Amino acid sequence: MSNTLEQLRRLACHELGMTDDALKNDVAFSELGLDSLMLVDFMFAVEDHFHVQIDHDTAMKQPTIAGLASIVDGLLAEKDGAAKADTAAAAA
Repeated sequence: MSNTLEQLRRLACHELGMTDDALKNDVAFSELGLDSLMLVDFMFAVEDHFHVQIDHDTAMKQPTIAGLASIVDGLLAEKDGAAKADTAAAAA
């Protein structure tokens, strides 16, 4: 299990009041009983936790905790790549 997925699972349990056993990685958020307001609040918590901006429309194309982990991993990789490019440019 990726570190991002583990962090998202802990965050979901805390923010959504779910138990770890009830949270299935590949089950759609709607099937977990989340309404749209709960999901938006959770997305904001994820953005704050990981310091990323999530396109909510993109996230809903993969509406599972595993899909969200994949999106966050991609955003973190982009952010890391941009930081390395900035560092290299500053050193040149």
